[in-house]
Amino acid sequence: MNLFEKYGGADFWSDFLNTVYACLTTSEYVKKHFEGKNISHIKEMLLGLLELTLVSNVDIPRDEMKEFHKHLMISENEFNEWISIYRFTLDKSGVSEEDCALIIRILSSFKEVVVYED
Repeated sequence: MNLFEKYGGADFWSDFLNTVYACLTTSEYVKKHFEGKNISHIKEMLLGLLELTLVSNVDIPRDEMKEFHKHLMISENEFNEWISIYRFTLDKSGVSEEDCALIIRILSSFKEVVVYED
């Protein structure tokens, strides 16, 4: 069974993303990135990405990811805060340590294309 289905499919991951974004939008470090944004749309996109990644291990095109994020000018500290919130929420949601580590490893692999460099 894949990780997306293992924890309850779309319902589980949608609830998970609701918790993640409740934390992100109140975090002093990253909330500026979400002010005035359509959070529901962002969560829908991420739910789709989670499904692609956790079901079929599809590689998300890094050049598209970099292009999408470059105008956001996300710092390394902001990226680390996002990872920290994600990790905390995975733990709180009952995702096993082994699965948490795998998911965080996948997310962390996007650091080079998400973090803004001068």
